[in-house]
Amino acid sequence: MPQARSRSRPSKSMLGLDAVLAATIALVDELGCEAVSLRRVAQALQTGPASLYVYVRDRQELMALVLDHAVADVVVPDDGAGDWRTRLELLVGRIVTALAGHNDIASIGLRDALPGPHGLRLTEEMARLLRTGGLDDDACSWAIDLLGQYIYSTALENAGAGTDPPTPETFTARLDATFRTLPAGRYPTLRALAPSLTGGNRDARAAWKLRVIIDGLLAQPPHTPLSRETHVTPAPVTGRRGPLS
Repeated sequence: MPQARSRSRPSKSMLGLDAVLAATIALVDELGCEAVSLRRVAQALQTGPASLYVYVRDRQELMALVLDHAVADVVVPDDGAGDWRTRLELLVGRIVTALAGHNDIASIGLRDALPGPHGLRLTEEMARLLRTGGLDDDACSWAIDLLGQYIYSTALENAGAGTDPPTPETFTARLDATFRTLPAGRYPTLRALAPSLTGGNRDARAAWKLRVIIDGLLAQPPHTPLSRETHVTPAPVTGRRGPLS
Protein backbone atom coordinates (compact mmCIF):
# COMPACT_ATOMS: atom_id res chain seq x y z
CA MET A 1 0.00 0.00 0.00
CA PRO A 2 1.60 3.27 -1.07
CA GLN A 3 2.40 5.79 1.63
CA ALA A 4 0.58 9.12 1.60
CA ARG A 5 2.75 11.99 0.50
CA SER A 6 3.58 14.55 3.11
CA ARG A 7 2.18 18.02 2.40
CA SER A 8 4.63 20.55 1.04
CA ARG A 9 2.90 23.29 3.07
CA PRO A 10 0.42 23.37 5.92
CA SER A 11 -3.24 23.09 5.00
CA LYS A 12 -5.39 26.19 5.24
CA SER A 13 -7.08 26.77 8.55
CA MET A 14 -10.86 26.53 8.57
CA LEU A 15 -12.31 29.85 7.45
CA GLY A 16 -14.88 31.50 9.71
CA LEU A 17 -16.00 34.96 10.74
CA ASP A 18 -13.62 35.01 13.71
CA ALA A 19 -10.70 34.26 11.39
CA VAL A 20 -11.83 36.96 8.97
CA LEU A 21 -12.06 39.54 11.76
CA ALA A 22 -8.69 38.53 13.21
CA ALA A 23 -7.01 38.85 9.82
CA THR A 24 -8.68 42.20 9.17
CA ILE A 25 -7.75 43.76 12.49
CA ALA A 26 -4.17 42.54 12.03
CA LEU A 27 -4.07 44.42 8.73
CA VAL A 28 -5.53 47.52 10.39
CA ASP A 29 -2.83 47.34 13.04
CA GLU A 30 -0.12 47.04 10.41
CA LEU A 31 -1.35 49.25 7.56
CA GLY A 32 -4.26 51.37 8.76
CA CYS A 33 -7.91 51.25 7.75
CA GLU A 34 -7.61 52.83 4.32
CA ALA A 35 -5.21 50.13 3.15
CA VAL A 36 -7.54 47.28 4.10
CA SER A 37 -9.48 45.70 1.25
CA LEU A 38 -11.39 42.46 0.86
CA ARG A 39 -8.66 41.28 -1.51
CA ARG A 40 -5.93 41.92 1.09
CA VAL A 41 -7.91 40.14 3.79
CA ALA A 42 -8.46 37.18 1.48
CA GLN A 43 -4.76 37.03 0.67
CA ALA A 44 -3.94 36.98 4.39
CA LEU A 45 -6.31 34.04 4.77
CA GLN A 46 -4.93 32.27 1.66
CA THR A 47 -8.31 32.29 -0.03
CA GLY A 48 -10.19 34.24 -2.69
CA PRO A 49 -12.20 37.43 -2.08
CA ALA A 50 -15.41 35.61 -3.05
CA SER A 51 -15.03 33.43 0.07
CA LEU A 52 -15.51 36.48 2.31
CA TYR A 53 -18.99 37.23 0.96
CA VAL A 54 -20.27 34.28 2.95
CA TYR A 55 -19.64 36.39 6.08
CA VAL A 56 -19.99 40.04 4.98
CA ARG A 57 -21.87 41.90 2.25
CA ASP A 58 -19.08 44.34 1.52
CA ARG A 59 -16.06 46.16 2.94
CA GLN A 60 -18.22 48.62 4.88
CA GLU A 61 -19.89 45.82 6.83
CA LEU A 62 -16.53 44.14 7.43
CA MET A 63 -15.00 47.29 8.89
CA ALA A 64 -18.05 47.86 11.12
CA LEU A 65 -17.65 44.32 12.47
CA VAL A 66 -13.95 44.89 13.05
CA LEU A 67 -14.70 48.11 14.96
CA ASP A 68 -17.07 46.14 17.16
CA HIS A 69 -14.50 43.37 17.55
CA ALA A 70 -11.96 45.93 18.82
CA VAL A 71 -14.05 46.64 21.93
CA ALA A 72 -15.12 43.06 22.62
CA ASP A 73 -12.92 42.71 25.69
CA VAL A 74 -13.83 46.03 27.34
CA VAL A 75 -15.06 45.28 30.87
CA VAL A 76 -17.95 47.31 32.29
CA PRO A 77 -17.03 48.71 35.73
CA ASP A 78 -19.08 47.19 38.53
CA ASP A 79 -20.82 49.04 41.35
CA GLY A 80 -17.75 48.77 43.52
CA ALA A 81 -15.81 51.06 41.17
CA GLY A 82 -17.56 54.17 42.47
CA ASP A 83 -20.56 56.36 41.76
CA TRP A 84 -22.19 56.65 38.33
CA ARG A 85 -19.85 59.39 37.15
CA THR A 86 -16.70 57.57 38.21
CA ARG A 87 -17.91 54.43 36.44
CA LEU A 88 -18.82 56.38 33.31
CA GLU A 89 -15.39 58.03 33.14
CA LEU A 90 -13.70 54.68 33.74
CA LEU A 91 -15.78 52.96 31.05
CA VAL A 92 -15.14 55.69 28.48
CA GLY A 93 -11.42 55.52 29.25
CA ARG A 94 -11.38 51.77 28.72
CA ILE A 95 -13.13 52.09 25.37
CA VAL A 96 -10.69 54.77 24.23
CA THR A 97 -7.74 52.58 25.24
CA ALA A 98 -9.15 49.55 23.40
CA LEU A 99 -9.69 51.52 20.19
CA ALA A 100 -6.37 53.37 20.38
CA GLY A 101 -4.60 50.02 20.51
CA HIS A 102 -5.64 49.27 16.93
CA ASN A 103 -4.13 52.01 14.82
CA ASP A 104 -6.84 54.22 13.27
CA ILE A 105 -9.77 51.79 13.72
CA ALA A 106 -11.67 54.57 15.52
CA SER A 107 -11.99 56.41 12.21
CA ILE A 108 -14.59 53.82 11.20
CA GLY A 109 -16.79 54.99 14.06
CA LEU A 110 -16.91 58.49 12.63
CA ARG A 111 -18.54 57.11 9.49
CA ASP A 112 -21.82 55.28 8.89
CA ALA A 113 -21.10 52.03 10.73
CA LEU A 114 -23.99 50.06 12.18
CA PRO A 115 -23.56 49.04 15.84
CA GLY A 116 -22.58 45.52 16.75
CA PRO A 117 -23.31 43.48 19.89
CA HIS A 118 -20.19 44.56 21.79
CA GLY A 119 -20.70 48.23 21.03
CA LEU A 120 -24.38 48.00 21.95
CA ARG A 121 -23.46 46.42 25.28
CA LEU A 122 -21.16 49.32 26.12
CA THR A 123 -23.55 51.98 24.80
CA GLU A 124 -26.35 50.50 26.90
CA GLU A 125 -24.22 50.84 30.01
CA MET A 126 -23.29 54.44 29.19
CA ALA A 127 -26.95 55.32 28.66
CA ARG A 128 -27.89 53.63 31.93
CA LEU A 129 -25.23 55.53 33.85
CA LEU A 130 -26.29 58.85 32.32
CA ARG A 131 -29.87 58.19 33.35
CA THR A 132 -28.66 57.27 36.83
CA GLY A 133 -26.96 60.66 36.92
CA GLY A 134 -30.32 62.36 36.42
CA LEU A 135 -30.21 63.27 32.73
CA ASP A 136 -33.59 63.36 31.01
CA ASP A 137 -34.17 61.22 27.95
CA ASP A 138 -33.38 63.92 25.38
CA ALA A 139 -30.16 64.94 27.11
CA CYS A 140 -29.19 61.31 27.63
CA SER A 141 -29.74 60.50 23.96
CA TRP A 142 -27.76 63.49 22.72
CA ALA A 143 -25.03 62.84 25.28
CA ILE A 144 -24.50 59.39 23.77
CA ASP A 145 -23.74 61.04 20.43
CA LEU A 146 -21.43 63.60 22.08
CA LEU A 147 -19.55 60.93 24.03
CA GLY A 148 -19.17 58.92 20.84
CA GLN A 149 -17.44 61.83 19.14
CA TYR A 150 -15.16 62.25 22.16
CA ILE A 151 -14.32 58.53 22.25
CA TYR A 152 -13.44 58.23 18.57
CA SER A 153 -11.49 61.49 18.31
CA THR A 154 -9.52 60.78 21.49
CA ALA A 155 -8.75 57.23 20.38
CA LEU A 156 -7.47 58.54 17.05
CA GLU A 157 -5.33 61.12 18.83
CA ASN A 158 -3.91 58.45 21.14
CA ALA A 159 -3.42 55.75 18.51
CA GLY A 160 0.18 54.62 18.48
CA ALA A 161 1.20 57.15 21.10
CA GLY A 162 4.00 55.92 23.29
CA THR A 163 5.11 53.16 20.94
CA ASP A 164 7.99 55.17 19.51
CA PRO A 165 9.91 58.17 20.76
CA PRO A 166 8.65 61.46 19.28
CA THR A 167 10.56 62.72 16.27
CA PRO A 168 10.55 66.03 14.40
CA GLU A 169 8.53 64.30 11.67
CA THR A 170 5.51 63.46 13.85
CA PHE A 171 2.35 65.49 13.34
CA THR A 172 2.40 66.80 16.91
CA ALA A 173 5.99 68.00 16.52
CA ARG A 174 5.17 69.73 13.24
CA LEU A 175 2.05 71.32 14.72
CA ASP A 176 4.03 72.54 17.71
CA ALA A 177 6.65 74.04 15.40
CA THR A 178 3.90 75.78 13.44
CA PHE A 179 2.48 77.49 16.53
CA ARG A 180 5.88 78.44 17.93
CA THR A 181 6.99 80.11 14.70
CA LEU A 182 3.85 82.18 14.08
CA PRO A 183 4.45 85.94 13.79
CA ALA A 184 3.78 87.32 17.26
CA GLY A 185 2.42 90.57 15.88
CA ARG A 186 -0.31 88.82 13.90
CA TYR A 187 -1.04 85.88 16.21
CA PRO A 188 -0.14 87.10 19.73
CA THR A 189 -2.56 84.80 21.55
CA LEU A 190 -1.56 81.64 19.70
CA ARG A 191 2.12 82.43 20.24
CA ALA A 192 1.52 82.92 23.96
CA LEU A 193 -0.40 79.63 24.18
CA ALA A 194 2.02 77.70 21.96
CA PRO A 195 3.67 75.66 24.76
CA SER A 196 0.26 74.46 25.96
CA LEU A 197 -1.52 73.91 22.65
CA THR A 198 0.31 70.68 21.90
CA GLY A 199 2.03 70.05 25.22
CA GLY A 200 0.98 68.61 28.53
CA ASN A 201 0.16 65.10 29.62
CA ARG A 202 -1.98 63.28 27.06
CA ASP A 203 -4.07 61.44 29.64
CA ALA A 204 -4.59 64.60 31.69
CA ARG A 205 -5.84 66.45 28.61
CA ALA A 206 -8.26 63.64 27.76
CA ALA A 207 -9.55 63.47 31.34
CA TRP A 208 -10.09 67.24 31.38
CA LYS A 209 -12.11 67.11 28.16
CA LEU A 210 -14.33 64.34 29.52
CA ARG A 211 -14.89 66.23 32.79
CA VAL A 212 -15.93 69.32 30.84
CA ILE A 213 -18.41 67.27 28.80
CA ILE A 214 -20.01 65.69 31.86
CA ASP A 215 -20.03 68.99 33.78
CA GLY A 216 -21.78 70.60 30.83
CA LEU A 217 -24.38 67.84 30.71
CA LEU A 218 -25.08 68.20 34.42
CA ALA A 219 -25.38 71.97 34.07
CA GLN A 220 -28.36 71.61 31.74
CA PRO A 221 -31.75 72.49 33.32
CA PRO A 222 -33.11 69.26 34.83
CA HIS A 223 -36.10 67.56 33.26
CA THR A 224 -36.31 70.07 30.39
CA PRO A 225 -36.60 68.20 27.09
CA LEU A 226 -34.03 69.80 24.84
CA SER A 227 -36.08 69.22 21.71
CA ARG A 228 -38.85 71.47 23.11
CA GLU A 229 -36.70 74.43 24.05
CA THR A 230 -37.14 75.98 20.61
CA HIS A 231 -40.14 76.56 18.40
CA VAL A 232 -38.04 75.97 15.29
CA THR A 233 -38.54 72.54 13.79
CA PRO A 234 -35.06 71.06 13.40
CA ALA A 235 -33.98 69.50 10.14
CA PRO A 236 -33.61 65.72 10.16
CA VAL A 237 -30.24 64.66 11.53
CA THR A 238 -28.31 62.28 9.32
CA GLY A 239 -25.36 60.23 10.38
CA ARG A 240 -26.22 60.32 14.09
CA ARG A 241 -24.63 57.37 15.81
CA GLY A 242 -23.98 55.94 19.23
CA PRO A 243 -20.48 55.78 20.66
CA LEU A 244 -19.76 52.28 19.41
CA SER A 245 -21.74 52.17 16.20
